[in-house]
Parts: sequence; C-alpha cells; structure tokens
Amino acid sequence: MISFFKNTFASGTFKRVFKNSGVLISGDTVSAVLGVLTFAITARALGTEKLGMLVLIDAYVRIVDKLVNFQSWQFIIKYGSDALTAKNPSGFKALVKLGTLVDACTAVLGCVISIALAGLIARWQNWSPEMLRLAVIYSMIVLFDIAGVPTGILRIFDKFKSFSAQKCVTSGIKFAGVVVAWAIHCDLSGFLWVWMLTEIVDYVSLTAMAWIELHRRGFRNIWAEPLAGITKRFPGVWNFLISTNLTGSVKIGFREFDILVVGKLLGFADVSLYKLAKKLCAALDRLTNPLFQSLYPELTKLWAKKDYRDFRFVVKRMTYIMGGISLLSWIVFVIWGHEIILITTGREFISAYSVTVWYMLANAIAVTSLPLAPMILAMGQAHLSFWIQFLPTLIYFPILFWMLEAWGLSGAGYAYIVYHTIRFALQYGFAKHLLKKTPQESFVTPELATPEEDGV
Repeated sequence: MISFFKNTFASGTFKRVFKNSGVLISGDTVSAVLGVLTFAITARALGTEKLGMLVLIDAYVRIVDKLVNFQSWQFIIKYGSDALTAKNPSGFKALVKLGTLVDACTAVLGCVISIALAGLIARWQNWSPEMLRLAVIYSMIVLFDIAGVPTGILRIFDKFKSFSAQKCVTSGIKFAGVVVAWAIHCDLSGFLWVWMLTEIVDYVSLTAMAWIELHRRGFRNIWAEPLAGITKRFPGVWNFLISTNLTGSVKIGFREFDILVVGKLLGFADVSLYKLAKKLCAALDRLTNPLFQSLYPELTKLWAKKDYRDFRFVVKRMTYIMGGISLLSWIVFVIWGHEIILITTGREFISAYSVTVWYMLANAIAVTSLPLAPMILAMGQAHLSFWIQFLPTLIYFPILFWMLEAWGLSGAGYAYIVYHTIRFALQYGFAKHLLKKTPQESFVTPELATPEEDGV
C-alpha cells in the first residue's frame, strides 16, 4: 500500500492533479456542507409536499437549460490546449469568441423554450396554476447560463483557487438567503426566488472572473478576432462541440428527468425524499468532481505533448483511488445513514434512507469510473462519450418506470445501479481498447506555453 502511493505521487502530473483538486476540495467541502444545510433548512421550512414542488420546478428548468446549452467548457479545454501548445494566441481568441457566441445564443433559446413548454409540462405533471407561474419565473435562470466558456478558461489556466472561492461565496449567499426566508416565514415562492437569484449570481460572477483573467493574461480584442476558416485551423471542432453537447444533454436528461418521472408516478412527497437521496450523493460528488475538473486539463495536456506513458499511469491509478474512496463513503452511509438524515432534514424524511443506500451504491460505481470519461475526451473521442452516455440512458428510463411501479421509491435506486453498471462496462471496454491502440513509448513535446510567453 505504501509503495502504491509512493509510486503514484512520484508522477509530476499526479502531484498537479491532487494539488489543484485539493484546492477545489477545500472550497467544495465548504460548499457541500452549505449545500446540505441549505437543503435541510428548505426541507424543514416547507415540508415534503412543498419541497417536492420546488424540486420539480428546479428539475424542469435545469433539464431545458442543459438540453439546449452547449457544453462549451470541454471544447475550450480540448482545442484551447492545442492552440496554446502550438503558440497560437489568435486561434485561442477565436475559440473563445466562438464558444461565447454559442453560449449566448443557446442561453436565449433555452429561456424561450423553458417558458414556452412550461404549460405542457404543468399539464403532464398536474401542476397547479401557481406552480406554472413559478416555473415561468424560474426559467429566467437559463438566460444567464453563459458560463460554459468561462468555466473552460479558468480550468485551462489552473485558476482552481478562483473556482473554490467563487463556489464558497455563492453557496454562502444561498445559505444566508434561505435562513432569512425561513426566519421571516416565507412560502414556496419566497424560497424559489432565493434559489433563482443565487443561481444567477453564480453564473454572472463566474463569467466576470474568466474575462478578467483573459484580460490579465493579455488576451484582448477578442470580439475583433475573425472566425472565418476556424474549422480549417481546428479540424473537427464542430463535431466535438456537437458530440459533447449531445453527451451533456443525455447526461442531464438522466440526472434530472428521473425527478419528473418520480413526480408523475409517486407524488410530491416522494420527490422530496428522492431529491434528498440525490443531494446526499451530491455531497460525495463535491469531493470527487474536483478530481475530474483538475484531471481533464492535465490529461489533455499530456495527450497534446504525446506523453502516453504518464497518460496511462494517471488514468489507471486514479481509477483505483476513486474506487477506494467511493466504497468507503458507501459503507459510512450504510452504518450512519439514519443519523445523518435525522440530523439534517428531520424525522419526516427518514423514509429516504432505503433509496439513498442503493442510490449511493450506484454513485460509488460512477465515481470509480470517473477518470475514464476525461481520458476518452482528452483523446478526442467525444463521439464515444456520447454513445457511452446514450445507450445506458436508453435502457435506464424503461427500467426506472418498471421498478418504480414494482418497488416504489426504492426502485429508483435499483434502476440507478443498473444504469451505472452498464455505463461502467462500456467505459471500461472502450478505454481498454483505446489504450491498447496508443503507442507504448512517449514523444514528449515542450510544456504548454503560457499566454505571457506567447507575447499576447
């Protein structure tokens, strides 16, 4: 065991991954704690029925947002790294301009679609006129979601401390807002306004930070950069953008649409219990997602430099580490899960224990496979990421309907296990195939140039 960690952290890439993720984890730990507390206070203030209403509105708007909004941060990291490696600041600025235009257009389109479809969803879900009105108001969040490119910019320049600080501040604002809403006895609409305004603050602050960073590094006059011929300068850029967007759309559909299914088949109270299960698992994700966020840029850089040996090493060791962390987290919840639920949301939500146990086991499988997704993207195989996400999702929803009807809310946890087992098998199979095709030796090119060195 000692030799495993000694050999692992002998890698310079591994040190950077854990250094950057450590910075994010420190902030995300605070953010995760504040997130659970925020949800707990909202749950205690509204109860299972009204909380279920708020969760359904939030899920609907997020589904539309992510279905329409492109995952431009992945494309910026992939092609932006290539541009910086080639010392091509003009190309990098063109990529930023293209991604920003895509973000802005999809934000406007997503907001319009969310408002337009709200009535249809309300009829399907049997929402009251008041819930429909609140869903239309909440749709304004989508208009401000232009944070795709800013996210990619901050990650590619290793500004993980900025991410950490920003998440802590916005989580703190949301927590404070919910406490005030609870203290003055706000109803459902009051809590919805708090959730909505803090989401907008999150998007706006992230965007501002990224553009300040670009200006500081000398990337100016971005809007004057021509886009003509960008597909020749960066072959496959549109395919990558579309593939990652489709992958993200399928992924978010899986993550959020299941809430609407639970709401349709079981009701508002079960929605709030199911959301609690997802929220507790999200606390684990807050501790592991920083590893994904810091791992993807590093793997992209290794692939751009053709350092295949370190590329393989980092992926394999990170998979082992993630498996150990996720298994330990699941065991902890199995033992102390009842106490965790009682302390956070109260006895009214204790029925969430069963579904959370199974949901968290499935999440452990997902965390174990976490390094495989950025590996496939770093190799430019975005189309594979789409199929890895799409095929299990295609199987998941029929199984979810069947298991919910057969076993009630616990069936949602069983279906989640089936989904992630299939997804892990596909990821592992494709990853093993791709690594076999990769040369065993490395052809290392110079380190990625910084914008200052480029004379930008």
